[in-house]
Amino acid sequence: MKIALVLAGSLWFSPFVRIYTKILDGMGVDYSIISWNREGDDKSEGFQYNEICAKGNGSAGFTAYKGYVRFIKKTIIEQGFDKIIVFGPQMSCLLSTFLLSKFRGRYMIDYRDLSIEQKNGFKQLFWLMLKFSRVNVISSPGFKRCLPKFHFYISHNFDVDKVKEGIKTNPGKGFDDEQVIDVLTIGGIRDYSSNIEVVKALGCKPGFKLRFVGKGGASQQIEKYCIEKGIDNVGFTGYYQKDDEPSYIKESTFLNIFYPRVITHDTAMSNRFYNSLLYKRPMIVTKDTTQGDYAEKYQLGVAVENCSQLDDNLKKFLCTDYEAYADRCNQLLSSFLNDQEAFEEAVKHFIKE
Repeated sequence: MKIALVLAGSLWFSPFVRIYTKILDGMGVDYSIISWNREGDDKSEGFQYNEICAKGNGSAGFTAYKGYVRFIKKTIIEQGFDKIIVFGPQMSCLLSTFLLSKFRGRYMIDYRDLSIEQKNGFKQLFWLMLKFSRVNVISSPGFKRCLPKFHFYISHNFDVDKVKEGIKTNPGKGFDDEQVIDVLTIGGIRDYSSNIEVVKALGCKPGFKLRFVGKGGASQQIEKYCIEKGIDNVGFTGYYQKDDEPSYIKESTFLNIFYPRVITHDTAMSNRFYNSLLYKRPMIVTKDTTQGDYAEKYQLGVAVENCSQLDDNLKKFLCTDYEAYADRCNQLLSSFLNDQEAFEEAVKHFIKE
């Protein structure tokens, strides 16, 4: 049995693939990742399409995708893969004829971002792909608002073993320890408008510092803005090794997950959301979104419509009891582990049947 895991882009922007590789490693199954090394800085692993995108990970056009699709098909046929795990609506639609003709009943779809399937034509095609997929997985219950009423398993963006260990571990650092409130934005730095709101709210404010750690289309724009405005309490670190991520987070006070009000962000649950829960660093999140609803229900941080009073809101949250906050993080993580157990069983069944 050989399994292909087909990504829409680079390995660096697809940490969720490790959820699957861990399951497959545990089963002793032969598998390979097929990915698109769009920026040329991914480590060599599996089968990589090395056509560089001039403007980075988010800049690929239809012509570039055609080349990647040809690469995927050629690799799958030459390597003799038996089953396919395809990530995202783009690849599900672009590979639709190939999957339906050669792998019907032998592919599954993992869906983690709203994308082209929300457009007419693609929507109908993606729904067809879901219909004939053996297993359908989503990473947020919010996505059900935009999808057909099929059965979906939920796969949360975390490492199960790390979460189990995190629930047992005393987080140590409490709110009383804060001298400077450190607001961290880590991972893909893609949105300019929402991040600039945070910068404007906290830039040059005594007792605050901001860090942007990661890469993405907005990072250089934000840094340029800070230089032009003379904002000196904002730091920037580009590409980082994923193994270093916990150390960055543990140094922070809040994780910034404030996004603009668009349906893609309203329904998603980000890696930062889970890292906030795991490392017990409260979140700054957008109100009336999937993440914002969780944050308000479990009192996990500050859910705001805008950043006009952000400094006062953050200080106010730090007056709450840290141990009670940490317990609420663990309660939610425990409920997510139940989702993950059902998802893992579905993947194992798909592989074995």
